[in-house]
Amino acid sequence: MREAGLRTAWQRSRAALAVVAALLAVPWLTYAGRWSFAGSGYTEPLRVADQNADGGRTDRHGPASPPSAGEVRTNPTDGAEMVYVPAGEFIMGSNDGQDDEKPQRTVYLEGFWMYRTEVTVAQYRKFCSDTGRSMPDPPAWGWKEDHPMVNVSWDDAKAYTDWAGVSLPTEAQWEKAARGTDGRRYAWSDQWPAPPNVGNFADECAKRKYPNWDIVAGYDDGYAETSPVGAFPSGASPYGCLDMAGNVCEWCADWYDSGYYTEAPSRNPTGPSSGGRRVLRGGSWNCDYSDLLRAAVRLSGSPDLRVSSVGFRCAAGP
Repeated sequence: MREAGLRTAWQRSRAALAVVAALLAVPWLTYAGRWSFAGSGYTEPLRVADQNADGGRTDRHGPASPPSAGEVRTNPTDGAEMVYVPAGEFIMGSNDGQDDEKPQRTVYLEGFWMYRTEVTVAQYRKFCSDTGRSMPDPPAWGWKEDHPMVNVSWDDAKAYTDWAGVSLPTEAQWEKAARGTDGRRYAWSDQWPAPPNVGNFADECAKRKYPNWDIVAGYDDGYAETSPVGAFPSGASPYGCLDMAGNVCEWCADWYDSGYYTEAPSRNPTGPSSGGRRVLRGGSWNCDYSDLLRAAVRLSGSPDLRVSSVGFRCAAGP
């Protein structure tokens, strides 16, 4: 009887070890921004904070390879699509632009994710609902849920990024996401007059509503004010970012300093340590000439500025 009991106990132990071994053999996998336990129906959203230093995803066996340029993933908090901008050098600034864009120089950035479009009214409304924050006053044309959020200060935009688990892009991140590595003048190319349907500017449509305006003559995007985000895929940047010229100017993380480029580091610049104005990038729906739509042009505003031509998009990493 004692021998039979020992044999039964040994068989049970072996069966238990087999179960443990089978579980240990199942790998954790990453795919499309989600953790997936192979062989089961369990998935868990990947938080922005789960990415590793080079922007790649991380699993329990160590870092995976970095994403490819333009790869898309979704922020689960606000549903925004983000595109990947890989690590490397790009040309920042312009020697034939405004004085604050000089000198043009080569800058290295770690890989990062950039929102494909500006934050929408619907996304900002969700943020307000989740946090108990009040929506600002609407623009003259009212709130349109798929249009970019406007009338937000720098602090409003920063509060949104804290809620969404992301950040405002640095000025350097914004410019690389807009122009890529070939030093192009505009997000779509060097071409001006602008090809059809590359962005939302002050144009013939705006002139019909605002007859006293100066406009980009001969161009008609069909919108007198803001347009739905992502409405102009022909104006996509090399990484797939949309609305990088026009629609709304966008807050960046940096303080503005007109002479910063003369002393800025060549790797991962983040702007001056202090200042009185924050960087704005990208031009807006009421920009009436080409210079304000260039990828290198620098604008700025008081952090408490709230106007109908200013919004923001977000970034994540490194």
